Amino acid sequence: MGTRRAWWDLARETVDSFDSRDMADLYTVEWAEARNVLVSEHREAIEKERPGWRRELLRASALLHGLVRRLSPARRIVVAFVLLGVVLSTLKIVTREWPADATGTVFSLLLCTVLLLLLVGLELVDKLRFRDELVMARQLQAELVPQSLPAVPGFELGAFNRVANTVGGDLYEFQPLPDGGLAVLFGDASGHGMAAGLVMAVAHTAWRLQLERDPSPAAVLDTLNRVLCRLGSCRTSGPRQFFAGVALLLRPDGAFTAAIAGHPPVLRVAGSGTVVERFGRGAYPLGIKQERTYEVEEGRLGPGELLLMHSDGLPEARDEAGREFGDGRVLSVLARTAGRSAAEVATTLSGDVLAFLGRRPVGDDVSIAVIRSVPAA
Repeated sequence: MGTRRAWWDLARETVDSFDSRDMADLYTVEWAEARNVLVSEHREAIEKERPGWRRELLRASALLHGLVRRLSPARRIVVAFVLLGVVLSTLKIVTREWPADATGTVFSLLLCTVLLLLLVGLELVDKLRFRDELVMARQLQAELVPQSLPAVPGFELGAFNRVANTVGGDLYEFQPLPDGGLAVLFGDASGHGMAAGLVMAVAHTAWRLQLERDPSPAAVLDTLNRVLCRLGSCRTSGPRQFFAGVALLLRPDGAFTAAIAGHPPVLRVAGSGTVVERFGRGAYPLGIKQERTYEVEEGRLGPGELLLMHSDGLPEARDEAGREFGDGRVLSVLARTAGRSAAEVATTLSGDVLAFLGRRPVGDDVSIAVIRSVPAA
């Protein structure tokens, strides 16, 4: 009785929450993303093949290989048995032998179906276990991302973060200093997901410890680079993770120093909404080379001006038609929000990019940080 009730509740929930657009998204969004992941190793070979049945056959083979390669050896054998059973049963039907052996053919198809359902069930259990681990990792990571921004006399702060997966690799952190200044770390670990989240957590911890010794941007990036290299990011072979970041030190009078490692430029925006200066000259990201020094740039934030930092996921966000949000739209928002608070600028910019995406999820983590110098009353 309890099971029957559970099935009824599940059916009602499915009907109540069903949206026809979700069915379309299964192919246009979810399947498209899954297909890109599965054929990633063979994409170059597929593109070299001339359009036609050979290319489609190669694409189907790449899809199957990408799927089977991600299974354990035992489950690969199950897939092989299923494919063999389907092929043999199909041949019997095509050659018209199946009426004479209808029972055997039906039994083979039923067995293949049971094996396939068993395989799907095992994969689902693995996914649920992994999801639980991701949720725990997300909860731990949430402790590293500020839930509220600190109050800094003379300045306003605004920020936004949206992760592409359960665990993200983007990071922003503001730390008021005893002298009234502000230390800032803003960065983006390569890729997204668990690996990027781990790099983000390591960078955050190393930054916190470095602030107690020397909060200068050059010292911060040097420490983060050495720590990431010790973890193996600087190896010359195998998978590598790096961290593109900005270390900034803002003084109470608006003077600041910044060191930037492979990150999109920091924009200084006038009160009129016009970008008047860009900081960042394309240095290597952190975790690429062991012995690396990072140039320190200096500037001053005047009354009513703001500094904008954003991850590359902002301009590279794509809508349902595949168009990028682009730097032009970022500049348009800055002009439209001239004179507004830091929080309003961050909210408007994030709102515009989410509206631009439509129903398409973000392909990469998107983070925004805004620091505005409050004009004297």
